[in-house]
Amino acid sequence: MGMAGLGVASTQILPPVSKLPYVKITAAVDTRRDALGKFREEYGAEVFTSFDAMCESPNVDFVYIATPNNLHARHAITAAEHGKHVIVEKPMAMTLEECEAMNAAAEKHGVKLLCGHTHSFDPPIRKIREIVASGELGRLRMIHTWNYNEFMYRPRMKHELAMSRGVVLNQGPHHVDVVRLIGGGMVKSVRATTGIWDPARGHEGSYVCYLEFEDGVPATLVYSGYGLFDTAELFWWVGEGGQPREPETNAKVRRKLKGISSAEEEELLKEQMRYGGRREGEYSHDWQGKRHQPFFGLTLVSCDKGDIRQSPGGLIVYGEEGRREVALPAGKRGREAEVDELYQAIVENRPVFHDGRWGEATLEVCLAILESAKEKREIYLKHQKPVR
Repeated sequence: MGMAGLGVASTQILPPVSKLPYVKITAAVDTRRDALGKFREEYGAEVFTSFDAMCESPNVDFVYIATPNNLHARHAITAAEHGKHVIVEKPMAMTLEECEAMNAAAEKHGVKLLCGHTHSFDPPIRKIREIVASGELGRLRMIHTWNYNEFMYRPRMKHELAMSRGVVLNQGPHHVDVVRLIGGGMVKSVRATTGIWDPARGHEGSYVCYLEFEDGVPATLVYSGYGLFDTAELFWWVGEGGQPREPETNAKVRRKLKGISSAEEEELLKEQMRYGGRREGEYSHDWQGKRHQPFFGLTLVSCDKGDIRQSPGGLIVYGEEGRREVALPAGKRGREAEVDELYQAIVENRPVFHDGRWGEATLEVCLAILESAKEKREIYLKHQKPVR
């Protein structure tokens, strides 16, 4: 694996991937020479300041792209042209035209392209989809999902928030991908509203989305990153990665940002979160203790004969005979699951499930949220893909 970008995402990607017995981390590219030096020392790997140069290395079979969003398309196409398989962080790209070009390059050069939406890989979400698809609870009727956290007050540069349109293109792909997987993939239309509530952050920090699948199933997606209410209060204070979440997390993060007096100070704090930085306190992703199943907010799925939600150890099904627990093994999750899916697809010569066409369909919904909010109308979709 070649790691493209040693920012914050890499600190969540490298530790679990490095433990996989069939993957060796062999290269990285970044512009921060101190980070590259630490990476070379930690992994005994090649380091580059040019993405093209890394793609020319014979020691790289696939590239994990975690560079800035506006570079995803160019980097994925370059990797494909060099015969490298690709995992690309969310959002897949900035436009549907970029997605089309990425898919065309992967198909032309015969490489696998996987879109890393992370939370649709989580074992509870996969199990919900399995139950829905089996028909054991009858027909799927509706899906609702809420996530309230402190996203907008984590250290972020203004250009980052502008590029991701706040939460919509950063957190939206997770949310949309979970709902699309459970609902079968084929979203017909979107009606949404976004909110910019804090002039100091200046970009979309919330959205409410109503979408409808082609079979008529409705879903609502609600997100607020303004750090007041915390949906973890509704599910046993389990964090996004399955680790315990402190009830005071939102308040602490908001207070810490208020103590920052300049963009330069915020950039310094962000630098500490990147690979090679000093991650600690409210912003640390390190957790060595016991983990529960991961939670990306509260998701409730309704069928004819039962409702389904997550529990710390799996699922709770509320059926005609009462409530029952469905325990799930920890399983592979997040970035580890992404790499595993790519590996299995390569060695078994089979399609990737979360491929570029699936990723394009998820991005189409996210872009429709923005378009609908701007134009105040329902947006009909054209690039959807069913669950394989």
